Amino acid sequence: MLELTVSRSSDDILKECAGRGLIVKLDTVVKKKPGGRHWHLAYPKRAGVLEMTDSAGEVSLRVLPSRDGGWATALALELAGPKRRRRT
Repeated sequence: MLELTVSRSSDDILKECAGRGLIVKLDTVVKKKPGGRHWHLAYPKRAGVLEMTDSAGEVSLRVLPSRDGGWATALALELAGPKRRRRT
């Protein structure tokens, strides 16, 4: 599993993903964190899911091995840029 904390805002990442043709498959509230949100982003009619969570301003990207689809890990690393932190 890949999980990265990023220094970008969730709005910025959502806009960039939309510009790349990804759609929001899931948009939900994180009950454990007031104001937190969680998204599943994917290309239409393609395998793979990139998960993004915004917990009170801390944004993380996550890719499960079974949901990579051949693109999600590479995109997560690209979106995170050089100022990323791996989470364990």
